[in-house]
Amino acid sequence: MSNRPSALALLALTGLLFAGCANVDLDRQVEINRTISGTVNIGQSFPAGSEVMVRAVEMPGAPALAAPGAPVERVPGVSTETILGDFVLKLDAPAGDGLPFQISIPADEARLRRGILLEGRVLFGGSLRFRTVNAHVVTGASLAYPQRVVLQSAGR
Repeated sequence: MSNRPSALALLALTGLLFAGCANVDLDRQVEINRTISGTVNIGQSFPAGSEVMVRAVEMPGAPALAAPGAPVERVPGVSTETILGDFVLKLDAPAGDGLPFQISIPADEARLRRGILLEGRVLFGGSLRFRTVNAHVVTGASLAYPQRVVLQSAGR
């Protein structure tokens, strides 16, 4: 008779264990912090007083992560961007071309497959002097390598 309560307890414990496993989501993407590093290049020295900015932006038009099967709603003509991280530096002294930057971003594998857009700007004297003209996209395949973000004159 003493085995009967322990056998029932063991059976109940086994049932709870298997019931808990039924609710584990094995397909869920896990966001972890990733680091994008590289240099900002303008083709000349950065003057003292410059403000240098590089932003990591989720690719435009990439659907936001939603529950599987959820309808995707888009508003025509309305563009939103999600800034994942940024690097901002105000230079007290002149700096040579190829200014290093580092940005920490939350990114799962799906976001890296879609790509992350890097855009840069340099302000000097209260005006935009340099900006990203050509898209610079970082993916999971290129994340481990130094990124070279080339900016061009914003014109006046």
